[in-house]
Amino acid sequence: PDRDTNMALLQFLAILYIICQTEADTGRGALRLVRNNFYSTVQAWNSGIVEIFYGSTWGNICDDAFFAFDEADVICHQLGYTAASTYGNTGTITSYGTDLNSMLIEDVSCSSSDYLVLLRCSVTTQYSSFCNDHSRDVVVDCYSTRLWDSPTSGQIRLTGGNFSNQGLLEIYCNGEWGTVCDDGFYSTEALVACRQL
Repeated sequence: PDRDTNMALLQFLAILYIICQTEADTGRGALRLVRNNFYSTVQAWNSGIVEIFYGSTWGNICDDAFFAFDEADVICHQLGYTAASTYGNTGTITSYGTDLNSMLIEDVSCSSSDYLVLLRCSVTTQYSSFCNDHSRDVVVDCYSTRLWDSPTSGQIRLTGGNFSNQGLLEIYCNGEWGTVCDDGFYSTEALVACRQL
């Protein structure tokens, strides 16, 4: 192949895979759904017990007085779905079994249901004895419609990652999804993309 063909091939291969994280914790804020102690890493399920990666470990979110549809919607958005159809806890919705991970956060309060990432909401890691019981683990049932089923121009998404905060960065442009080349794309641009998600 000639030089132009090689350059085109290199540009094609230089697509961007990013992991959105906060502070120093790799993967902090990633979400996954669990059923009967099995978890979905590729968002194959739209319902289950919600686990969050926080403080270098996976754990649960407490369903307390603050948790409502706004918070459930944001969880579903982060998992790639349009909204939550229902939410509850493992004490009232028993079809997903019991999760034995520790409770990590409570007092999740989102000022908007439009957020796309749960850590944009306020949370606390100092949980009350009310949250010690595994019957308070948050459960969501998201509508099966994906956020990107009706995309708008300039919308971005992460695809192919193991968790909700990592994957191949794609952008919707001219009526189709395409990848983003990493040429000139550095940590500042990655931070902006993560904030947009």
